[in-house]
Amino acid sequence: MAETTCCGLRTCCYRPDPENDIIEGTFEIDHSPRICLLPTQRSVAIQIYSSDKVDPHTRIGLESKKAHLQKWKINRKPSIIQYKLNFEVVRGFGSPGAFAVENRGRHEFFLKSATFKYNSPVPDGEEEDFFFRCASWVYPLDKTGVKRIFFINQLYLPDRTPPGLVALRKKELKKLRGRGLKDERQPWDRIYEYDCYNDLGDPDNSPEYARPILGGSKEYPYPRRLRTGRPLSQHDHMTESRPVGCFRTFVPPDERLSPKKQEQLRDNFVNALVRFLTPKSDQPPQSYQECPNLIQKILHFFVPKSAFSTADFSMIQSIVDFVLRKPKPPSHQDTQSLDSIDDIVAIFSDKQVKEMDKRVKQKLKKLVPAEIFNQVVDATTKRNVLNSQSPSIMAENQYDCFDDDEFGRQMLAGTNPVRIRSLKEFSPREDSLPESLKLIQEEKEEDDELFILEHDDYLLPFLSMINAKGVCAYATRTILLSRWNDKLTPIAIELRLPDSNMVLGRNDDRWDLAKAHVAANDAAHHQLVSHWLHTHAVIEPFIIATRRQLSVMHPIHWLLDPHFKDTLHINALARGIFLNAGGILERTLFTGEFSMRLSSHVYKQWRFDEQALPKDLEKRGMAEKAKEKVFEIKEKPAENTGEEDLAKKTENVAERDEGVAEIDENVAERHEGVAETDQNVADLDEGVAETDENVVERDEGVAETDQNVVELDENPATPDEKVTFPAGVKLLLEDYPYAKDGIEIWDAIETWVRAYCQIFYKSDRSVRNDEEIRDWWEEIRSVGHVDQEKGWYDLTTLDNLVRALTTLIWITSGMHAAVNFGQYAYAGWPPNRPMLLRKFIPKEGTQEYDDMLQDPEKFFVKMLPEKFEMEFVIAVMDLLSRHTSDEEFLGQRPPDNMWKENKHDYLSRRTSDDSCLDQRPPDQMRKENEEVNEKFEEFRERLRKIEGNILERNKRYNLSNRWGYAKIPYKLLYPDTSKTKGPSEEKEDICGRGIPNSISI
Repeated sequence: MAETTCCGLRTCCYRPDPENDIIEGTFEIDHSPRICLLPTQRSVAIQIYSSDKVDPHTRIGLESKKAHLQKWKINRKPSIIQYKLNFEVVRGFGSPGAFAVENRGRHEFFLKSATFKYNSPVPDGEEEDFFFRCASWVYPLDKTGVKRIFFINQLYLPDRTPPGLVALRKKELKKLRGRGLKDERQPWDRIYEYDCYNDLGDPDNSPEYARPILGGSKEYPYPRRLRTGRPLSQHDHMTESRPVGCFRTFVPPDERLSPKKQEQLRDNFVNALVRFLTPKSDQPPQSYQECPNLIQKILHFFVPKSAFSTADFSMIQSIVDFVLRKPKPPSHQDTQSLDSIDDIVAIFSDKQVKEMDKRVKQKLKKLVPAEIFNQVVDATTKRNVLNSQSPSIMAENQYDCFDDDEFGRQMLAGTNPVRIRSLKEFSPREDSLPESLKLIQEEKEEDDELFILEHDDYLLPFLSMINAKGVCAYATRTILLSRWNDKLTPIAIELRLPDSNMVLGRNDDRWDLAKAHVAANDAAHHQLVSHWLHTHAVIEPFIIATRRQLSVMHPIHWLLDPHFKDTLHINALARGIFLNAGGILERTLFTGEFSMRLSSHVYKQWRFDEQALPKDLEKRGMAEKAKEKVFEIKEKPAENTGEEDLAKKTENVAERDEGVAEIDENVAERHEGVAETDQNVADLDEGVAETDENVVERDEGVAETDQNVVELDENPATPDEKVTFPAGVKLLLEDYPYAKDGIEIWDAIETWVRAYCQIFYKSDRSVRNDEEIRDWWEEIRSVGHVDQEKGWYDLTTLDNLVRALTTLIWITSGMHAAVNFGQYAYAGWPPNRPMLLRKFIPKEGTQEYDDMLQDPEKFFVKMLPEKFEMEFVIAVMDLLSRHTSDEEFLGQRPPDNMWKENKHDYLSRRTSDDSCLDQRPPDQMRKENEEVNEKFEEFRERLRKIEGNILERNKRYNLSNRWGYAKIPYKLLYPDTSKTKGPSEEKEDICGRGIPNSISI
């Protein structure tokens, strides 16, 4: 029946057909101050599609009549606007499974959610809500050219899709893949395509900013990025031109940072730059402190604030300074001499800021976007008093970082704990063999373990070019040993240049200088490889493939979506500010303009399967596969019943009372007698094996644990039952904080992923039959990571699917948190992690060597970057270590009811094409929903137990690698599922605590 109206604006005269049903829809639109875009009356039409009934002409679900957004009211939250609409549908329409939005207005708007329900009785008792989580922008039709489709918040494998949604599901994915056009992408385009890294150079600006294309060649392999389609540069038709502003680079609307987060990131960066780059003013008298504020208030009374510029206020301020005889700041403030560690400490002192020196402004203007620079300059006129929290590594004592044990500890618990490896077989180069072996023999005892930190093979091909740019860099290898307390102590450092080699030991006067060069190598590897390449860059192709090949209704899309939040936008900003030619990393790292080429060189050895934490630890020799232990109870002869009575204990109860532990049914009974143990002592051959809730297997095959190991199974092991380790590996060093905490996090993620996948995949065959998963994985391997052929799972089994998904979630959550959020704590103190060095190590017998002996501290400080470079790096470390207020954390429920259970009973679905039917009965679908919620709660509870384990371990001072000389508790892998910040006696870094779900900073 055609819609009739009494006027062109309202449908008040229309009466629905009494033979039809009415579905009431409620739509929530974001009207927060940062969005403030609302559709005008009748500019937006909405139409519902049935998931059960198929229109034989369109081959999609039956359509409702169109309804228009008209009347609205404010929700309980003032930022949410609610629209109520009635949709007329034919009797027997069934369940709403999708709806289309046709925006014929002039502005986009943000649709948060939609809920539908029948307002009259229908067959089979359809009474519950049909919930749609939208959380997406709806752009005008004249820009997009297509209607916006949203699907119900229910998960379906492709072959279980309801018949009315099959065609819509395929159509939506096809739109997201684009049409292969080469035009530039616009802000409203929801298109995901791949491209090489041809956007780093800027040859139109200057030939010195030309950079090679990364990806698509054997010389420079690399993961793919999101295509933007910007025009090619005029001077190099292979390189993409730079965007007008780095904040305007294209990412699809649903991938953008929220306006609130963008504002917070800008404010954090501006505040950090002002805090560390502005000179410290002398303390003025109280009248002087009040005068600027008073002048500002008077001026603003007569002149609108918007009309009063920074230059105007600076002029007034200069007059005040003259009247009060305020001395002018010294010229060349940014290049003032630094002669001691105390001069660097002064950077962190509280101060009342004043205007930047002109030379500092000129340098800063080349490093940051114009928007950031202007805000920094404006902020320096306000003369606020700024407080700076010192980086944790120097908060106790600025010299703590020079301790050898602290240097070794940071290889296990610092910002780059993923490079150290066990040295089972020492085979140094022939030219350094005698010196290295001599140093090792002097230090090593019989039971000591050797380890090595290598930064040589990947650096050597670039070293001559790097040093030709005015920095002083070596390719280093560091030998460390560990004794009974798991401390790593460096004993020999090999420093290599293309034409020479040097090996230094701990007794050498130049030892601290050698460690500084190792730290510089490790800092560059951390930024370019461990942080950027192994988390940000390698994940981007997975995100693109997920959007292109997995429907939003696919269970795996739902599982991965929280772990991809904001990453594409963060990566785009990184390419425009940090990684680009002349960007922050090129200006601050010793690798300079060769930084990304070095990253490409390392990508040649990257393998996806080795990104799994257990595999990574095994490869580096830091863990080995744990052997399963079977506990069994042997029959006892009658004459030994007395001893047998002594050995009887309770069923696996780890009862602790003043150091006495009662053993449980996991006890290996011995014929000779019973050995009583305390809570953490292993049973030897003549004694009794005692375990905690989770057993850690020792070399003798006896299960041993401490009180902090996460519980592996809710039910204790029984006789003849196998007891395994977290993730099936045993650590070589128990006091390896990154690995100890990380392996528990990994095991919890893997358990959750396996339980989740088993809800939807009942066998390996169901995995093989999933066409979307098959296309997804093939596209990742053949397009997104086409330059890397090795290290890919055969995704035809449930086990391999679980491994792949666990690895992805680990990379985006735990691994990124471990290498990112400790940057200010460690690299915020330049003597600990210098980004570049300006002097080589002096040779004996030279004047430079004598100068170093005369004043070692001054010589060391002169090796470090200039004052401006140090201050700028500190500000960047501050920015990168901060969480934002809208961060989502591991183990927290997704926002906006992402998994809101649809409890309605689904109508019968019978068509001629049974292959498209969802064969699950309503009860089974409700059960699946409940299982997902139940398993997620188990995952969250598991993380809470891990939090307790980490807190307990951090209280144990005998675990020295968790604290070190600087007394920094290791919290980089503390999940913090509650996010409550109560009073704490422990020192907090600016980064706080918590593992974000995604790479969102």
